[in-house]
Amino acid sequence: MTNQLISRLPEDTNKTLHDTLLAFSSADNEIRTNAERYLFSNWIQSDSIETLLVFLAENSINASSNISQLSAVLYRKVALRSPVINRALSGENSSESSGSTLIAKNISSIPKTTLVEIRNILLHGFMDKELPSMLKHKVSDAISVTCLPELPDWPELIQTLFTTAILDTTSSSDIENTSNIIMKESSFRILSSAPHLVTKISIENTISLFKNGFNDESKASDDAVKVSAVTAFVNYFKEMDKSQWANLSVLLPDLLNSLPVFLDSGNDQALAAVIDPLIELVDIAPKLFKKMFDDIIRFCDYVIKDTNISSEARISALELISVFSERAPKMCSESDYYGTTAVFDCLLMISDIADDQESTEEWLEADDETPIYNEDKSEQGRQCLDNLSLKLGGVYLVPYLFKYIEQMLVSNDWREVYGALMGLSAAAEGSSNVLENDLVKLVEMVVPMINHPHPRVQFAACNTLGQFCTDFAPLIIEQCHQLIAPALISKINKNSCDRVCTHAAAAMVNFSEPASKDIMSLYMDDLLQGLSYLLIHPKKYIQEQGLTSIAYAASAAGKKFEKYYDSVMPALFDILASNGFKLETLDSEQKKMVGKCIESISIITASCGREKFEPYHQRYIEMLLTIQGQLEHADEEDAAVMNIKNRLEQCWARLCKLLKKDFVPLLKFVLPSLLATAKSGQTVSIIEEEEAEKYNQQGEWDIIQIHGKHIAIHTSILDDKVSAMELLIVYCLELKESFAPYVEEVMTEIAIESLDFYLHDGVRKTGAKLIPFLLQSLILNQQGIDQIIPLWSLAADKLVDGLSNEPVPDVVMVYHDVLSHCMELLGGDYMSASQLSEYAEGTNKNLSELYERVNQRHSDGDLFIEKEDDDLEIEDINDEEILDEINKSLATIFKFEKEKFLPVYALMFEQVLKFLAHELSFMAIFSLVSISDMILYSGQYSGEFKNLFMERIISYLLHIEPAIRQGASYCIGCCATSAPSVYMDSCMAAMNNLIKIISDPASKSDDNNMATENAAASIAKILSVYKPEQANEVLKFWIKSFPIIEDKEAAAYNYKFLADLIKQKNPVILNDLSNVVHYAILAVAHASINDKVAQYVFGALKEAVLEVPAEEVDKLFSKYDDETRALISKYFN
Repeated sequence: MTNQLISRLPEDTNKTLHDTLLAFSSADNEIRTNAERYLFSNWIQSDSIETLLVFLAENSINASSNISQLSAVLYRKVALRSPVINRALSGENSSESSGSTLIAKNISSIPKTTLVEIRNILLHGFMDKELPSMLKHKVSDAISVTCLPELPDWPELIQTLFTTAILDTTSSSDIENTSNIIMKESSFRILSSAPHLVTKISIENTISLFKNGFNDESKASDDAVKVSAVTAFVNYFKEMDKSQWANLSVLLPDLLNSLPVFLDSGNDQALAAVIDPLIELVDIAPKLFKKMFDDIIRFCDYVIKDTNISSEARISALELISVFSERAPKMCSESDYYGTTAVFDCLLMISDIADDQESTEEWLEADDETPIYNEDKSEQGRQCLDNLSLKLGGVYLVPYLFKYIEQMLVSNDWREVYGALMGLSAAAEGSSNVLENDLVKLVEMVVPMINHPHPRVQFAACNTLGQFCTDFAPLIIEQCHQLIAPALISKINKNSCDRVCTHAAAAMVNFSEPASKDIMSLYMDDLLQGLSYLLIHPKKYIQEQGLTSIAYAASAAGKKFEKYYDSVMPALFDILASNGFKLETLDSEQKKMVGKCIESISIITASCGREKFEPYHQRYIEMLLTIQGQLEHADEEDAAVMNIKNRLEQCWARLCKLLKKDFVPLLKFVLPSLLATAKSGQTVSIIEEEEAEKYNQQGEWDIIQIHGKHIAIHTSILDDKVSAMELLIVYCLELKESFAPYVEEVMTEIAIESLDFYLHDGVRKTGAKLIPFLLQSLILNQQGIDQIIPLWSLAADKLVDGLSNEPVPDVVMVYHDVLSHCMELLGGDYMSASQLSEYAEGTNKNLSELYERVNQRHSDGDLFIEKEDDDLEIEDINDEEILDEINKSLATIFKFEKEKFLPVYALMFEQVLKFLAHELSFMAIFSLVSISDMILYSGQYSGEFKNLFMERIISYLLHIEPAIRQGASYCIGCCATSAPSVYMDSCMAAMNNLIKIISDPASKSDDNNMATENAAASIAKILSVYKPEQANEVLKFWIKSFPIIEDKEAAAYNYKFLADLIKQKNPVILNDLSNVVHYAILAVAHASINDKVAQYVFGALKEAVLEVPAEEVDKLFSKYDDETRALISKYFN
């Protein structure tokens, strides 16, 4: 070999490792296994890993070696492998050391001298022009893991790559061109995997580098250089600071101009390979493409319409159209061309299905879960149209949609009719705001298609009606049930093909969910007649759909299903018995039927109640216990058995709700397996890159990349863990004190432990939510506080620690909610000083992060990314909910700690003041509520903070936002009642602004009324507490703020003060007695005040009325109707 390197290793080492790697290729499985075991146990160890990596590097670049490619592949795997023997981490041993194990790599652990040696070897091989293309690629991949960001710089590599990446590929020498093409493509291949290398050079040189790659003129049939250059550019772009993006935009024309070249050369594979990274680029910086937007859509449209182009390229083009709608909806909605093109292309792709008899027969024999060959384009069209609808909305999309839909529905080509129907169902959800204005016409357009000659059109009609029932619920059921239900039911019989029959039954599930009991009862006879046909069908999946549809129909009909109960239930028991209870003898279809059958029986039973269930009670429970006993030793790898287990657990929970305390004897059978599931650990495995796709296809694992490694997380186990904990909450709620014997085990081994599961947000949230229900079981069991507090203390330690360390805001919100819930349950001061301190530290961090998050979100417009108003609003609402929970936990602590909490609260008060000054109302309202609670619960001791907020709060009484005026008014009221001596000057200073609130001509409008009522309450509190000389003048304004009926807390104080004034014979009030009586009557009519306050108010009025002439009294009450007079009589008597 040219430029052959002399090995650095002893000959015997080379021979031993060479023979070992040769054994990897053996056809004998035992030889291969032994070789792998030997390599792992003897060479992938801390004392020999350097030697192995050097050997693999040397052999990777030796083209004449029979182990060169294997050496390169193994080098990459071994280099990235953690220098820890155990590659799988479970919940029992996951800790900080385990986390670092995931990140650590052999290549990062070897001495620098060895790293330099390996780098020189690999770079020498990379520069070898005679190295074959396939081996050069593998050496490039080996180089990529030898220049990871955490490793020392490698200037020689950077210099080499920025020479080889711009090699001439157009010379007259074919040999030189071929060599340069391989070298050039491999250079970009490395830069794609190691984009941080590009950041080491100037932006000018970077632009020159990529421009050369995009415009490569080599005659290689696969356009490999262009493809690798585009991929490298996108990965580099993702690494770059956003401030540099504008500088890189000059490259976009060159990048996009390369796309037609692939079309001209007929290289569909390369076209798809370039569009895919382009999709990533649009996802990152969509507005970067604004000037060339229509050109990109036009190109994609051309690709999609050309049916001679590969499906892969056409699907990629449609995904590119779709990603613009997701990331730049404003840009899309401003383009008429985008709307008409995108909708047409989606409908075209949906309709792009085979029309031959063989394909139709294949479809007829399949079920809904069976993928049909070459129909991925149709599915992609539906997904794209769904995205367009959701992101662009019906106002924009519907005109374009109906530009084509109505023509397609009357087409002689059944595929166009199918495309129109499936397109309608895809667009329904996002366009519901427009389409629901004419639902009857829409449904009348679809219903006739249910009798179309082609079964796939019938299927599409059922699908569309079912989707409508979900997306337009409940309005469509109310307006169109008489059109939809008969149409769907008409297809549930032996005259329909199996696919249509089952899909019509499935659509009736969608119909049933939002339907009222009265509407369901109209169709139950015909529906059950049709579904009974499904139950006796020889195909199990059809029986299964029958069971599902009956269960949902029963759930919707409720007690109205009782008349069918005694005819349906025996049929279900017969199906269950016919499949058998010995799980090991059943095939997967029979197991699915068993699971579905026990589920359906439980749903129907829950709908009709315990009395109807009683005759079947014993038999059903015996069946369930028979199955339960077998599950304890079942194969966890058997998906069908695990499906039975999951359904059975839900059945037990439904029975628990039905039987209440009578369920307790069953717990000893039910809980062991449920607790085992709830105790599941988090399983994490480091896998090879080529294994990732296999794990992804299983659907039970999530694959993430951390520092170049592929980490597989067994999420299905964690999902089951969440479900199990949710069921434990059900048992706590339903069984109350009877669940107490299990509380300690569940609290310590499940709920608290779950808060460490950082790989699954749902586990942490559900585990936290379980805690208060467990405490409640103990409290209801009348256990002493001394027995409860140790468990609470363990939970509180974990929760307050989570406030500081939890990375997900939604989970933080749950922790705050759980803390306040638990403290309210315990009803006392049961948090230690250290827990309070940690709580304050964590809450301060939560507030700081939220503040920064909100400011970042509302910062000035981004040059590259659209900020959708709807998205901003949703994110603001989410953060507002988090602030509400933080306030709730703060208020609960203040409630029990009183002024003792002030020194801790002071640690976060700087944040509270920052929020108070924020321009967004929900941010300021957080502070207003928090400060009000501080004053309410710490009283005069809050005075030390007074000068930091009082002036702003008084000014906020005249704020433009009604919610801020309301919060400020409430705060002033707290000042008056909770610390009158401290806040007297502030309260009196606020009076004029409070009067302005209630005197405003629009003070009683829907927007302003809550602020007005709170301002009135604060005036009442100030007048009641301080009794100022000018009180009667203020009362003239105050009484005009009545009636107070919306805010019950404000109403209670206002009306109580009103009664006091009546009792005091205040002339301002008594002079307006007719209106005062009316205000009081409105308050009780609207249930704005409770009976106690009402009796106090009417007691005072009764005394006042006694002094009024009889004819005047009659006049007071004559204007009311009989119902209101009866209410008046109730309180006056």
